Amino acid sequence: VLWKVNNLRKKVTSVAKERAALCAKSLTKKEAEERLNEGIKCVEETFNREKNAVDSLLDIAKALRAMPVVDLETPTLCLVGAPNVGKSSLVRVLSTGRPEICNYPFTTRGILMGHITVDYQRFQVTDTPGLLKRSDEARNNLEKLTLAVLSHLPTAVVYVHDLTGECGTSASDQFVTYSEVRERFRNHLWLDVVSKGDLLNDKPSVFVTEDLSTETPELARYRMIGPHGAIRVSVKTKLGLDELKQKVHQLLISQSTRIKSQITNSEGTEVTS
Repeated sequence: VLWKVNNLRKKVTSVAKERAALCAKSLTKKEAEERLNEGIKCVEETFNREKNAVDSLLDIAKALRAMPVVDLETPTLCLVGAPNVGKSSLVRVLSTGRPEICNYPFTTRGILMGHITVDYQRFQVTDTPGLLKRSDEARNNLEKLTLAVLSHLPTAVVYVHDLTGECGTSASDQFVTYSEVRERFRNHLWLDVVSKGDLLNDKPSVFVTEDLSTETPELARYRMIGPHGAIRVSVKTKLGLDELKQKVHQLLISQSTRIKSQITNSEGTEVTS
C-alpha cells in the first residue's frame, strides 16, 4: 500500500510540475488562468485514477488506532477461559477496560486493554477471546491471539471457569482445555476463578453429550467446585469480588517483582560477558 501511495505521489507531483511550467510560459493573464485551471483538473484526474491506494492507507491507519497499546515491559493481567464464561464482566470490575458484554460466544473479537493501579503502580489488564477444546491446528485466529498474548507478554493469568452450563461449553471440555493451557504456561503466575457463583447449584451441570461413566474423580471434583483453590465470584451479587481484587493485586505485585528480577539478572549477565 505504501508503495502505491508513493507512486501516486510521484505521478501527481510530476503532472503538477509540468502544468506549472506551462503556466509560467503564458503570455497573458487570461492564458495563465486557463492553463492553471486545466492543470488543476489534470492533477485531480491523475489522483482520482489511483486514489484507492490512499483510501486503503487511511483504513489501515484507522485499524491501527483502534488496536490496543501494549507495553511489553509492563506487568499484565490476562483473563483466559472458554467463550462467554464472564471474562469481560470481570475486566470491567477489575480495570478501566470497557469490553462489550453479550450472552453469546466470541463476544471478544480481539485483545481489549484496560489498566489497574496498585500502590501507585500501573498495570495492564487484557480481556482475551475464548478458547475451545481443540488442537492448535484447528484454532481460529481469535484463539491464536489469546495464546500469543500468553506467550509473548509478561502475563499473570486469571483463568475463568463457568460451571453453570450457561456459557455453552461443558465442564468436561473446559477442564480439558484448562489442563492443557495450565501445563503449557505452568511458569506463569496463576489465579483460578469460578464465575457466575450466584447461579451455581449443589447439583453440577451436565451436558447430554457428556459421558459420566468414564469421569475421573478429578473431573468430578472440578465439575462441582472448579480447580483447587479457585475463588467463586458473582458480578451480579458481588460474591467474592473483594477477595478477587485482593488476590489480583497480590498477583500483579508478584509479577512486577518477577519482571524486575529478570531485568536485573539480564543486565548482570551482559556485564559479565
